[in-house]
Amino acid sequence: MPSQEVSKKLPTPERFAALSRVGVALLSELNEERLLHLIAEAACEITGATFAAFTLRPVSETGQPLVPAEGSFFYLAAIVGVTKEQETFFRHISLGGEGLLAPIFRHGVSVRVDDVHTHLDPGNYKQAKKQERATAQDLASAYAQGKISASQLHSMGVPQGHPIMRSFLGAPLLDRERQVRGGLLLGHALAGQFTAEDELLLVALASQAAVALENGRLYRTAQIQAQELQVIFDSSADGITLVDSTGQIVRENRSAQYLHQRLQQEADGANALEQLLFAPARLSLQAQAEQQYSVSLQQGGETHDYLVTASPLRPPPETSPLLLGTQTTPQNISGAVVAYHEVTEIRRLLSIQRKQAETEGRVAQLQLILDELPSSVYLVRGPDAHLVLANRATVGIWGAQWQPGQALQDFLERQHIRIFAPDGNPLSFESLATTRAVRQGETVYHHQQVIRHPDGSNLPVLVNAVALDLRSLDITVPSGSLRTSDQPSWAALVVHQDVSALKEAEQLKDDFIGIAAHELRTPLAVLKGFAQTLIVQTARQQGPELADWQMEALVSIDQATIRLVELTDDLLDISRLQAGRLTLHPSYFDLASLTQRVLTRFQMTTERHHLMLQTDAEYFVVHADQVRMEQVLSNLLSNAIKYSPNGGPIQLRLVSDNDNTILSIQDNGIGIPQEQQVYIFGRFARAENARMHGIKGTGLGLYLCRELIEQQSGRIWFESVEGQGTTFYLSLPSIVESTDDEL
Repeated sequence: MPSQEVSKKLPTPERFAALSRVGVALLSELNEERLLHLIAEAACEITGATFAAFTLRPVSETGQPLVPAEGSFFYLAAIVGVTKEQETFFRHISLGGEGLLAPIFRHGVSVRVDDVHTHLDPGNYKQAKKQERATAQDLASAYAQGKISASQLHSMGVPQGHPIMRSFLGAPLLDRERQVRGGLLLGHALAGQFTAEDELLLVALASQAAVALENGRLYRTAQIQAQELQVIFDSSADGITLVDSTGQIVRENRSAQYLHQRLQQEADGANALEQLLFAPARLSLQAQAEQQYSVSLQQGGETHDYLVTASPLRPPPETSPLLLGTQTTPQNISGAVVAYHEVTEIRRLLSIQRKQAETEGRVAQLQLILDELPSSVYLVRGPDAHLVLANRATVGIWGAQWQPGQALQDFLERQHIRIFAPDGNPLSFESLATTRAVRQGETVYHHQQVIRHPDGSNLPVLVNAVALDLRSLDITVPSGSLRTSDQPSWAALVVHQDVSALKEAEQLKDDFIGIAAHELRTPLAVLKGFAQTLIVQTARQQGPELADWQMEALVSIDQATIRLVELTDDLLDISRLQAGRLTLHPSYFDLASLTQRVLTRFQMTTERHHLMLQTDAEYFVVHADQVRMEQVLSNLLSNAIKYSPNGGPIQLRLVSDNDNTILSIQDNGIGIPQEQQVYIFGRFARAENARMHGIKGTGLGLYLCRELIEQQSGRIWFESVEGQGTTFYLSLPSIVESTDDEL
């Protein structure tokens, strides 16, 4: 500490001048940061302090404290007299609540210390920090109660990096409820620099700052409330107009202004405004009471009905303390508020209700027809799939009675019904065919599910959910199911078919396929091995030279064997999928790199097709089985090439929507007929036009693609127009990196 440093305290006249500047700033300055900085500078000038700092308690927009009045959560609002590095230091340390600061932040009393060093016991600070802290808090409480002097307070030490400080002076900022909202803290590098007069002046400055902050926050709160009222006023669907006592429009909200402008464009607009607005205002002013009227107007050739309410507007009563407890005369009426609400739609709804009996009769006839169907059929609507109607077979499918109006998820949870995929994994509510139809407008065909009844029995079903646009329907919901105002934009007609018998037959077929595939692998491996051996050995001139037709025959045998091996592998995959024994090995990898690698490999197999990949990012990290994803990409690219016999571009694109990574593969080939698109993901399913073009295939590739993608929490779908091409899409959950910010 430089011993030659002296205090730069202002003489008394300059002190008053500095206080005067603060007073002017309190009246004119609205920026909180500039105001506090000005007060801190004035505090340094008046007391001769080396530095001054304002700390504030975080509060909400309405001025309510967000943290306890301990000080350790306070933030630095303004500081003067320090370097940039020291200011950064102050913004990263605890700003109060301990040692010499405890009386200020915990008890709301000022503290003046002549020499901080005399309040610290360096021998015990590190060894008994917890005990020293408790002792310091007890002494702060005793000081706040006037039992001890400031000289007996304990300091918790000055952290390394803190500006040199011997003299200390601090005062709390107290609000109207005497709660601590912050502190004004002063320091000096020399001891004994602050006087009792300095302490009184600092307390006065802190009080002025507290009042200014409180007024500023009240002003901001008033502005926020005024803006909120303005938003409410303007966003009201009802027209609201203020008319003064002379019949002039003073103010109107957006709805009223819009209707006002429309009526002015009508031929009889002046008469319409008189009926709707000015006549009700006059009658309300004459009666000095609220009046209600029904008004019908012709607008654009249609009749519109309005309910009009006109109320007199009086100014607020005076609140002078001299008038309290005395009788005051009524205030003069300054105008009328006219509010009009259109009830045309209500009239239309009443007309609709008159037709409800007839509609309910049609629904009853539909119910009789549905009850005769052997499959479960039900109609739901809304994003939560509220039941509208269901046939008798639905009870057998679910094993419980589903009540009209009850949401699907609530029904499943109350009845303890669970739904699984064919591989035994539970299905989330969002992935159910019914949910996808009513929330996304997606029509889902042949979705396999297993329903586990409350008694523990399992029922395999095939689900078809057809999305219906409610705007094109004329369906009245049965009483008690859903209110009209809650209607969403989608409904769904859902059919559940019991496929237990088909599953048993399918199991026998799968068992046979699995056995046959396993038995074929050994002879195929031998056949492939010998064929390749003959080709390789002949090429190395080992043994007699083969004739051209013999070499051609060997190559044909080798290629046919490769196709048989691929078919056998597909059959084995199907067998494992059906038995739930297909094991996936997920890992994190870049889907863009994998796609580019597969694309490059397939480009080498064709000269008539041009394969291109477009991406909107450099990396697309997913968590999936990389080998199986390469199998899926190979199947889709092979199909795109195979079903584009005339060649042309094949466009691949990778995009991300934060939640999912989506890969699309677009070709300009023969496309898929509309009536056959619902079956295209089935086993051994192939479109008729593929056979007409002589394109060979087993119909297993797309089935495997769908199963492999869905088992990795993904989706696969397509868009196709016959003769114009097909675009396949596959979606996988994106991996989003996250970092924790250090405070």
